[in-house]
Amino acid sequence: MTESDDILGYVVCHTCQNPKAIKQGKGKRSAFVHGRCDCGPDTRTGKAAQAEMKAFQPLETVQAQIDEMSQPEPQPESLPIQTEKQTESNPNPEPKPETQSKPMTTLACMGLGGALGVVFGGLIKAIKVVS
Repeated sequence: MTESDDILGYVVCHTCQNPKAIKQGKGKRSAFVHGRCDCGPDTRTGKAAQAEMKAFQPLETVQAQIDEMSQPEPQPESLPIQTEKQTESNPNPEPKPETQSKPMTTLACMGLGGALGVVFGGLIKAIKVVS
């Protein structure tokens, strides 16, 4: 029995855009199917992954899907350039997106944490001295 005899069918690998050969598992994994393509083996046993792999098709069909996906999409016709009169007649221009604040850097977080530690540490010391 050759390796190709075990192949049930093929699905499109969304990572490498090549056909993924689907085979039935053996032994304790006999309830699952697994795939292999240029990316390597795909032995996921989750419901979604198994449903995707169990939807295998003949190689010709999968290759046609890959060819269809690899063809460039037709470019839409260029839109006409708006003139000043057209932009002036638009009474409700789109609002500009609000700027988002930048997240704190690690160094700023460490400085803030150190400062808070000094303040609260001194406060606790003062409370212990008073009591």
